[in-house]
Amino acid sequence: MTLYKVKIDRRFLIDLCLLLIGVGLYALSVHIFVIPNTLASNGIAGLSIFMNFVFNINPFVTVLLVNIPLFIFGGKLLGKRELLLSIAGASAMSLWLIFFETLNISGVQYNHLIFAGISDGILSGIGVGIAVLSRGTLGGSLMLSLIMEKHLKIPIDRVLLGVDIIVLLLSFMTFLALPNFAVTLLSCLIFSKVTRFVGRKNYRQQVINKLKYNILRK
Repeated sequence: MTLYKVKIDRRFLIDLCLLLIGVGLYALSVHIFVIPNTLASNGIAGLSIFMNFVFNINPFVTVLLVNIPLFIFGGKLLGKRELLLSIAGASAMSLWLIFFETLNISGVQYNHLIFAGISDGILSGIGVGIAVLSRGTLGGSLMLSLIMEKHLKIPIDRVLLGVDIIVLLLSFMTFLALPNFAVTLLSCLIFSKVTRFVGRKNYRQQVINKLKYNILRK
């Protein structure tokens, strides 16, 4: 069976399941850590919040306007299989958020805001890292990161963090309070590193080897 000239085999279905799980974890982190603690979202989600606040543009419209050109060029730069998985990932993001909202899962509010940032960075990083393992994306900044990593050899975590910093600065200059900005920046840093650790085997092995070396030295 093929779809969009992509073979729908066992490997594809396994990757699709990984992608859906990863997107689900990312959406869960947004629902239970980001929203209840008034943090800014990273990537395209953060940009949509900024555009809604400053220009009163519906977040869905912003996501659509950013993703359409990325999907058009992404199909040529990443390949049809990755594009098909990315369409599924981008669609799943909205569905997961609606699902968690319907379940009425209560968020976690911390007495110290920094713990919300750390929790979000770890959980969302694990989720997106799993999505990277599937060789799919959620669209937005993750798709851009994979394109730049593949063609310009720029590590995925650097691109993710660079996009997040730009979005955060825009948010800070308009509506985001300083403590929330600082905690969200920490969350984005953790998110980018955890994403690369989970999603890239070579980087994961480098980190583990370095930890082993430091432990043996002691």
